[in-house]
Amino acid sequence: MIGYIDGSCRKNPGPGGFGVVIMDDKKEKVLYCHSKISEKDTTNNEQELLAACYALARYGKEKEPVTFYCDSSYTINTLTNWMFNWEKNGWIKSDKKKPENLDIIKFYFVLWQQGNRIELKKIKGHVGILGNEIADKLAKGEITVDKCIELYG
Repeated sequence: MIGYIDGSCRKNPGPGGFGVVIMDDKKEKVLYCHSKISEKDTTNNEQELLAACYALARYGKEKEPVTFYCDSSYTINTLTNWMFNWEKNGWIKSDKKKPENLDIIKFYFVLWQQGNRIELKKIKGHVGILGNEIADKLAKGEITVDKCIELYG
């Protein structure tokens, strides 16, 4: 199985959401999808991180780490590199400031410390990659989970 995650925000900050899609290895059929829409003020980066947290919590205990593709450089860099240095430095960045979205980052870090693992890989967004496009529609509330499975399952 292959995963895709995406986050969205109508205006930054503003209402937003995230989408998670699991596809078969051929990337032709949706096996599972999930979305969470928030009407509270949020940011695109928050939603991208929440999508990764959901993916790690739901799929982090698989025998082989599930690969999740993400179009957010911020998310990839934060969760595969920066957070480890920030944790070593008392959750302070090199500019001596606290990272934004620290509560979400710490939640991911705790799941990681508990042995949960996924592989995060960067992809270019909005270029017609089916899983990414579906995750984006879910994140924006343009498609429901039921409709996602009906159309792509």
